[in-house]
Amino acid sequence: MDNTRVCVLTGGTGAREYSVLEKYASQGCRIAFMDTNKEVGRMIKEELERIYSASVFFFHGDITSEEDRDIFFAAVKEMYGRMDYVISAGVAV
Repeated sequence: MDNTRVCVLTGGTGAREYSVLEKYASQGCRIAFMDTNKEVGRMIKEELERIYSASVFFFHGDITSEEDRDIFFAAVKEMYGRMDYVISAGVAV
């Protein structure tokens, strides 16, 4: 069984949230995050993969949407099989 940790971030990817993703990516964690801004999300995904050689899953969606949340968490579970750290970026769900 793969013991690589998985960090999941929801609710946005501003500077503070990006630094959290960087921290976990630099420690070898797999990353999954969702954001409503598709362009920024793709940029962050590509940058984390390039700099840290991290496995990164970006989902374009809205954490306030129950449907988007369900799809996102199901995809993370399917892709990585686990969620070790789930961090909400200030949005109550």
